[in-house]
Amino acid sequence: MEIDPLNLHHAYLIESAPEHGERFLVSLFEQIGFSTTQNPDYHLFNGETFLVEDARLLNARAQGKSFSDKKIFVITSSKINFQAQNALLKTFEEPHEGIHFFIILPERDLLLPTLLSRLQVVRIRHEESANTEAEKFLGSSAPERIKFSKKFIDKEKPLAPFLDSLLQMLKGNMEESKKVFALRAYASDPAVSPRLILEHLSLVLK
Repeated sequence: MEIDPLNLHHAYLIESAPEHGERFLVSLFEQIGFSTTQNPDYHLFNGETFLVEDARLLNARAQGKSFSDKKIFVITSSKINFQAQNALLKTFEEPHEGIHFFIILPERDLLLPTLLSRLQVVRIRHEESANTEAEKFLGSSAPERIKFSKKFIDKEKPLAPFLDSLLQMLKGNMEESKKVFALRAYASDPAVSPRLILEHLSLVLK
């Protein structure tokens, strides 16, 4: 899901590594013309663990008067304990107009289902380049390639660019290139399992 800067939802989970999620929000805030510098309507919670005391402080600030048309709360703590999550439920469900909440966490499973249901999830991944992954794949053993294949598919990465990079890396090795080329045509076919393609190549490429 992407965020529409012209029509912000009241609460988001940015499913991402902290540094990538923070960069994403910097870009988003620039798009909507929201400055975080010395802005009394910007509230950042970045302690290691977000506690119930932090949740109560957030709730109180959310009830306070805004100085502009938007009030934004960002939580970048690596952990939000269960008591804190429960304390956020009502505020996240019934926010005042113009208030927006952003939580950055690496995995949505770190949130209670009741809190997660109040959030729109935006998944951000800092992906390695297809060329780097292809090089790593070719330099790995068959068992390592099988593990790579599972992770690749779990992250829902596009297969075609990866296969194109394999072909580029194998240029000059006609025999190995043919093995990849024979499967390249099926990369965008929804009826063909990308995982089976990768696992097959894991075993047949030298």
